Amino acid sequence: MVANEAIVTRVERLEREVRRWRRVAAALGLSVAALAIVGAAAPRGRTVEARKFVIKDSAGRVRAELGPTESEAEIALRFKDERGSSRLTVGLQNDSALLVLSDQAGRPRSGLVTLGHGAPSLTLYDATGRARLEVGVSREGEPRVTAMDARGGPAWKAP
Repeated sequence: MVANEAIVTRVERLEREVRRWRRVAAALGLSVAALAIVGAAAPRGRTVEARKFVIKDSAGRVRAELGPTESEAEIALRFKDERGSSRLTVGLQNDSALLVLSDQAGRPRSGLVTLGHGAPSLTLYDATGRARLEVGVSREGEPRVTAMDARGGPAWKAP
């Protein structure tokens, strides 16, 4: 009988240890979950300040930039292709808002601009980057269309 009592005592002691370790594991698991939840909550009112933001792909190539130009006259978001050419630019230059689509060489091919006084204009460029067609509205609200020759001079205009 003494051997049986020793076995029963030992089993009871092991069961108490298992219960204690289960409580420790549960408390540890809850602590980790609480830290994860608290850490995932975004702090309110947080401000991030920088002069320029740069987004790079997995190969380290710059694919987008947000920031001012060197002269501080323009601030823009520029999306770039794999070779680093700006293909899409959205920004502000002085008092004008602009959207420019460029070719693979980085030359502008079309541009949409709203000037500071509110007059909008759409410009289409040739393969060399020269403006060839402008469609817009004057400051007074009158429509205008201008086709340019290869030198950039007006070839036709209305009105």
